[in-house]
Amino acid sequence: MKKLLTLGVTALFAMSTMALASPDKDAVIAAEKEAWQNIKDKKFDAFQKMLASDFRGVYANGINKSDKEVADVRTLDFKSFTLGEMDVVFIDKDAAMVSYPVTIEGTEGGKDISGKAYAASIWKKDGTGWRIVFHTDMKAE
Repeated sequence: MKKLLTLGVTALFAMSTMALASPDKDAVIAAEKEAWQNIKDKKFDAFQKMLASDFRGVYANGINKSDKEVADVRTLDFKSFTLGEMDVVFIDKDAAMVSYPVTIEGTEGGKDISGKAYAASIWKKDGTGWRIVFHTDMKAE
């Protein structure tokens, strides 16, 4: 009987933990998708508002702070993008990492960047919602 009670309590705890994490997971996924859509739609002011003040982007050509990130995304011209299945891992209750494949059709500074890539972002919750703290992506081989 004790074993059954322990199993029941453990299952209840696990289900309640999953239920509590789900809205935040959905919010992080929605925010990641919104960031990509803002870039595609050239809503650069909206994109900039999504960046945390301590944002860093790590790419083959260097490390960006928020001002450089916004300047760089202004050179992007997406005809389309498709985000693959997103894996969200919560670092703590106010920080999450999301990783996923992405297929892009478009250019950066006039140079074709079409193809498959892998991306990862870290988001942190502040008083007004989720903000991007870190992003990286790389072309798939």
